[in-house]
Amino acid sequence: MLAETKALKTQYDHYFLREYRFRYWLLVVDNHFFDRYYFFLEKQKQGTQLLHSHELLALEHDPEKYQRVLAELKQFSKLRIQYRNTHQLVHPTKDIKNDRVHGHG
Repeated sequence: MLAETKALKTQYDHYFLREYRFRYWLLVVDNHFFDRYYFFLEKQKQGTQLLHSHELLALEHDPEKYQRVLAELKQFSKLRIQYRNTHQLVHPTKDIKNDRVHGHG
């Protein structure tokens, strides 16, 4: 087992409390802006809209290591996994410091 997977499992065990009336799932984000893969444990109480998200691991952008960590994650967790990436997002070119329409200025 990779050291990254051990760190992921430690965080997973810490946050996955199996609380009554909560729905749990995993979220994996391929973030191209920070050149990392992020693993999150998401939970939502039944009948509410509020989501709780806990970061489990931030992994450097190494596709081979990512595949190994993901495979090892699937061995100890049977939770549903959602995948997202940041390819469709546009990173702003600079911070907006003066915007009189929205009260910055």
